[in-house]
Amino acid sequence: MKRIAGLLCVVAVFALAGAAFAQADLSVFPIGTTKMVYNIRTEDMTQAMTLELSVTARGDGTYTVRMVTEETGTEDELGSFGFMGGMTSVSTSGHDVSYTSLEALMDQRSRLQEGQEYLLPGGGAFTSITGATVAGVWCLQGTLVDPDEPDTRTTVAFALSSPVYISPLIRVEELRSGQWVEVFSLELVEYTVSGS
Repeated sequence: MKRIAGLLCVVAVFALAGAAFAQADLSVFPIGTTKMVYNIRTEDMTQAMTLELSVTARGDGTYTVRMVTEETGTEDELGSFGFMGGMTSVSTSGHDVSYTSLEALMDQRSRLQEGQEYLLPGGGAFTSITGATVAGVWCLQGTLVDPDEPDTRTTVAFALSSPVYISPLIRVEELRSGQWVEVFSLELVEYTVSGS
């Protein structure tokens, strides 16, 4: 349960940190409402949690950001539902996955190229970069590898074709008995833009 709570905190940080983790500045969202729906899963959950974010751009320099979460589960599963705030990393079975090293990549995502490898501060790398479409949004996705955490890998997608508030895909896997096991995922499952 502590692991789920920590993972949900990360979602809150991504959603609320704005400039630090938002994949697009509010000013690039089109006039009207952009709706982004994500499924969040951990290995301990029987059903995905839904996170709905909407950005309404009015054209007069004002914006409304709305966040709604929904989860169905047992009492134990729902005990950690919500946002506890304050974390900027995912903790999974004692491994910490920091997104600080990805901030530069996020800012420079339009310069990323498929098939390339990018070294990150602290000795990590962003590798296996491929093009992918996630809920209709064209992305480049790759794998974050950290030599200090060889039994953990994180796949992250950077949106290129459309503005999003949170990465279209974040997947954390742990190596267990020679097999990679998904322990956390946040994936964009719906993306719509409605009129002004």
